[in-house]
Amino acid sequence: MKIQTSFGEVHVLTNCPLLNSTETLEWMTEVHESFDGSEERYPLRDAPRQYLNFNYTEMRKAMGDLFHMLYANLRKQWGIPLRQVKRTISDMADSDYVVLDAADTIADLRVGFAFIESDEGDQVVEIIERGRYIIIQEEIRDPETDEVIQPLITEYQDGFRLSAPVTATNAVVMPLRICVIDGDASINAGGFWSNASVVFRVLAEDLPEFEAEAPEQYKNQDIYWKPLLLDGDSLEMMLTQHQNIIDGDVGGFQWYSHHAKPRYTKPFRSLLRSWYEYQAYKHFLYRRAGRFREFWMPLYEQHLSVLNTANINNVLNVDTSYIVEVDRKHIAVKRKNGTWTAHTITAKTGGSLTVSPAINAQRKDIESIYYLGLYRFDADRIEFQFLGAGKTRVTVPIVEIDN
Repeated sequence: MKIQTSFGEVHVLTNCPLLNSTETLEWMTEVHESFDGSEERYPLRDAPRQYLNFNYTEMRKAMGDLFHMLYANLRKQWGIPLRQVKRTISDMADSDYVVLDAADTIADLRVGFAFIESDEGDQVVEIIERGRYIIIQEEIRDPETDEVIQPLITEYQDGFRLSAPVTATNAVVMPLRICVIDGDASINAGGFWSNASVVFRVLAEDLPEFEAEAPEQYKNQDIYWKPLLLDGDSLEMMLTQHQNIIDGDVGGFQWYSHHAKPRYTKPFRSLLRSWYEYQAYKHFLYRRAGRFREFWMPLYEQHLSVLNTANINNVLNVDTSYIVEVDRKHIAVKRKNGTWTAHTITAKTGGSLTVSPAINAQRKDIESIYYLGLYRFDADRIEFQFLGAGKTRVTVPIVEIDN
């Protein structure tokens, strides 16, 4: 399928298998790190670069069709539907408006091109604006006095206006990104089958843009209670600290570090089991903007051994043998009803920690108490791996920058 766009002629790939494919978003952050370990970060891109990687397995005639399509258009423009963002829509009969709650997908499904699959077949549409107001009550005026007897009432209806009317039954709509092939196409061919791996880079003019709303705050910074997933039965973590070794290869050697304490790094794995979890993670990801914006999160593996047995107010009695990281100043409390609260350690006396605000909970109602760390992503490039059955896996390294 070919379409004409403001970018020129575009070849639309209607069949983009989601299984074993990936979507990559890449920000760019400049990090200035001081000798004391503190840092300043500057975002260098307004929008992340987007890459789409697909593996095409074709049989017999389709195998040759794909080869010839790639051969003839390797350095031309391509239209790629994002099936991971597809939404079911109401039937349309020669209508130019798609009724849809677009708040969750506005980073991807927005003004631009979209792809509709329906009983009538596949079609590319152009979205020209979002939302409209509909009249739910007509205005009525007195014909003699022109006085308003019944006021006009309108209501906002979310959705998208199209450049031309379409007919679609049992339909889904998804974004269509305008791309070029990044690098070369790799093809493995057998006697009657082939597997082609192609990476598409979305044009800068068609990149997703989104400003996520601020979540719950702690110390004027974002705080999240996302769990960490193990890799099998463990989680690989690392302590890193700047080190210089001066060695003349003859006698002894000297070493020193500019940083007062090590940094704590770990992989932040997420398994997104539904479309809604996928979209919520996207909001979290855009809020982070790669390495740019920090966030608080519990150190789940570094919990305290609490000795209190009754009501806990603002004093925690803990087993001193567990207080290894004596310079930590923040804790997170998880109650058995699933709620979380964050607290600052204001004083330490032996095995007693004074916290603010007070916890105000019975010990039997508390599931666990953890240290709280301030993290940021340790990478600007984040990859979504689509596993099928609506599941997606994401892994990004995070580093603790304060505690």
